[in-house]
Amino acid sequence: MADHKYEPTKWHDLKKPVEGGRDTYQKKSWNPMKHKWGPVTKKGAAPVSFSQAGATNWTESMICKTKDLFYQTKLNECFQKDDEVAIKIHYGEWNRTAILRPEYIAAIVEEVKACGGHPYVVNDCTLSYHTFNSMAISQYQMEGAIRHGYNDATFGCPVLIADGYSGEDDYRVEIPEGLILKETYIGRAVAEADAMIVLGHARGHSITMYGGILKQLGIGCQSKRGKYMTHLAHWGDPHDAIGWPKFTDLCPGKACKFHQMCDDSCPRNAHKVLEHGKEWYPERCRLCYSCQVTCLFSGMTGIGFEDNYFPNAMIAHADAALGAMKCFETGKVGFMNFAIDVCPECDCFPWAGMPVCPDVGIYAGKDLIAVEMATLDGIDAAPISPGSVAAEKGLKPGDDKFYYINGFSPRITMAAGEKIGLGTMEYKLNNYEPVLTPENARKWQVRPTGKPTTVRLREVFAHHDMTTEVMPFNRSGWDKDWVWNEWKKYDPFKGTKPDK
Repeated sequence: MADHKYEPTKWHDLKKPVEGGRDTYQKKSWNPMKHKWGPVTKKGAAPVSFSQAGATNWTESMICKTKDLFYQTKLNECFQKDDEVAIKIHYGEWNRTAILRPEYIAAIVEEVKACGGHPYVVNDCTLSYHTFNSMAISQYQMEGAIRHGYNDATFGCPVLIADGYSGEDDYRVEIPEGLILKETYIGRAVAEADAMIVLGHARGHSITMYGGILKQLGIGCQSKRGKYMTHLAHWGDPHDAIGWPKFTDLCPGKACKFHQMCDDSCPRNAHKVLEHGKEWYPERCRLCYSCQVTCLFSGMTGIGFEDNYFPNAMIAHADAALGAMKCFETGKVGFMNFAIDVCPECDCFPWAGMPVCPDVGIYAGKDLIAVEMATLDGIDAAPISPGSVAAEKGLKPGDDKFYYINGFSPRITMAAGEKIGLGTMEYKLNNYEPVLTPENARKWQVRPTGKPTTVRLREVFAHHDMTTEVMPFNRSGWDKDWVWNEWKKYDPFKGTKPDK
């Protein structure tokens, strides 16, 4: 063995006592706010790219157009080679069907990797918000995500819960610009990312009226502490009626067949069903919505929300989104909104209502508010889907759909977001239509640089062609009358219907 020389350790004494303890927790810990953060749009309208739903050839596939828009809007420039890139999506509640299809997420992951980034798909835990919620604990949420096809095998990258097992692994972010909130808490796996691509599913929401990319930040990036903040927990005294559950005199108590579900709905035992009503312990309440939503889901009217609560929650929702954006430098966050399966309620509902309009398309850009405004305008201009709640309410194209469906205009949120610097409500829409050429047809296919499938089959058939071995096929005894004439009786356009 070689001889080594060793020197004694250089020991330095502490210059002052170590700072720590309860008084400094979350105040002295790392603050993720980037000093270079700021609005993307300095003045004027922000560019937003749009590609309509539907396809007639290879290049118009919604997945191909998703990839095209990624580059069209330069979302590839939101990150540098070897950056850790969070792909923020909503994992969807158990039994929810109208969620963003896994192929859209996989398409973006593929392009982030192709550009040298290291992507991971991420979502935060939720509050409880109803008795059988599957997203409040990471274990349950991952079970639901796997059921939806949201997993590393589908995406080709890790799938994480940003704020840990129970939703409390977070960073505190100060937002003095906030109209209501002055601080929030962001899931650690979001705050630690170098860049983020936000993929929103545009649909309605019972509290914020509408949910798209802004909700992915204002709720989806918030840890449990952040969500309590956004829900306006402890906003004033219970008698102020803002943020606290509204208990009515219409609770039938234990005569209600859902009374045990109601008791089980609160994770903090803040209320209890009595023989003929309820009792409430406000000091225990953290405003998770679970008692209110469980009551509403069951069709009862014992617990609800004050009317003036909703616009305040919408404004707080914008404030919290600012907290998430402050974790990234200017231009390091890109947005795509998918206005497909535009249901009246959130992806956190354990069912899906009829879409309020046909699929509209994909909106993309770097200005959060501009992309949201373009999406809302597109949804409002769309036709009304038969059988939907929009049709039941007699809405017509051009109406503010989510105002009439859920009670307030989502433009309240957008105006609040513009005021605090999240973006601009003015946008310039660029319609993107892919060009059908052999190069574009090939670009996003399964082997874009290799042999086409048919050429590969040609090589296979050269070695082993079982079809040729059994030819000619046996067609002896075929019914010529049916093949040539009889079928025409069943063609509703070219023949006559048979006699009944």
